[in-house]
Amino acid sequence: MTALTTRTRSLARLVALAAVAATTACDSILQTEPVTSLPQDQMIQDAATATASLNGAYDALQSGSYYGLSALLVGDLAADNTVWSGTFQYLGEMQTNRMQADNSEVTAFWTAIYSSVNRANLLIDVVPTVPTIPEATRADVMGQAYFIRALGFHNLVKYWGAVPIPTKVTTGPDESKNYVRTPVTEVYTQILKDLDSAQTLTRNTTNTRYATATAARALRARVLFYRAGLPGNGNSQADYQAALDAANAVLAGRDTLVVPYASLFSAAGNNTTEDIFRIAFNATETNGLSNYYLSVGRAEVAPSANLDAAYPAGDLRKAASVAPSGVASRPLNGVKWSARPGTEHIHVIRLAEVVLIKAEALARLNRLPEAVAQYNKVRIRAGLAPHALGTQVTTQADVINQIELERRLELALEGDRWPDLIRLGKVIQVKGIQDRPGQALFPIPIRDVRVSPQLTQNPGY
Repeated sequence: MTALTTRTRSLARLVALAAVAATTACDSILQTEPVTSLPQDQMIQDAATATASLNGAYDALQSGSYYGLSALLVGDLAADNTVWSGTFQYLGEMQTNRMQADNSEVTAFWTAIYSSVNRANLLIDVVPTVPTIPEATRADVMGQAYFIRALGFHNLVKYWGAVPIPTKVTTGPDESKNYVRTPVTEVYTQILKDLDSAQTLTRNTTNTRYATATAARALRARVLFYRAGLPGNGNSQADYQAALDAANAVLAGRDTLVVPYASLFSAAGNNTTEDIFRIAFNATETNGLSNYYLSVGRAEVAPSANLDAAYPAGDLRKAASVAPSGVASRPLNGVKWSARPGTEHIHVIRLAEVVLIKAEALARLNRLPEAVAQYNKVRIRAGLAPHALGTQVTTQADVINQIELERRLELALEGDRWPDLIRLGKVIQVKGIQDRPGQALFPIPIRDVRVSPQLTQNPGY
């Protein structure tokens, strides 16, 4: 599978994806090839085919329309971290926040996420019905499937708001005709329910290219953190406390960050103590990031001058993320993704993000000295002097704004900036789109609106 996997299949056609991928799963601890396309009633018959189908579910995360490119690309391009520098007009629409409902990047991203959800649903539906699967294998497969589904639903709600959340495998096109948008609060309830199951059932404890209970706790911290910031959330303080609790569970005994920062993004995807959950790639199954970020590839996107200027003097993260390209038409390269071909193992969530979630949760709870101590960890790793409350930062707003900056620099080119701007209510201010505030959410792909009569469009499209 390459990073330029088919990018335009509609939600209505996801029935074809009930047959898991025919390509080899990455870095499998299960030593089982993903099964080729089979009728559903023949697909999962024993432990071997169950684990092969699980590998197929992980394979869906590798798609060029998911973590092989799009999940990282769109989160920075729609925001202020990158600019369009190539020839794909649909990416230009995204950068200027003038997307149409038929934007092919958005359609592909949406479809790839639902593809992964559908593969997870197949496992969740079928594995409990196969009596020959040993209980330990059954629990592990189910737990990891719940994690994959929770991850998909959270990516959907971050970008589109209220979305359909199918919890049964799609077996025919007619089923998608009945899809409706589930309210955001209910989407979050389902995500947390799935993470409860993932944390309880998952047996994998060591291979961070597969879900673990620790990964489920880390994703829970992220989910609660984002839910806390929803407009009108009367339980935001409780959610920040719950996010803090989940982050503390992850960080207990392992809150030391990897030095140097650049080692997190090695071409070989080397293991680090900061790993929580990553998507593996290799010379055969590549990601498309360097092809899009470097002037020697398609050069479709480049770091923005705004991002370049945001790094303070001496910040070691800058050289590992942004560098001069030597090309006048696009001055900067995104060197965080430099492997040719794209073999880096992509962090879906890593320790530094959990540290910054903890920092902001503490700040929102007005525990400011503790919050500053937490975000200082990423500053010190970046070669910067630590801050002191009452000197560089004084008020709660100061601390929260500094954490926003640290998140921007720490997670640059990893797809987090746009969801952060939405969460913080800063999309219109930062992107200057006062005339089109509806573009704070992505458009529901027009082909799916047409197929599913009850699937309403987001405002502004």
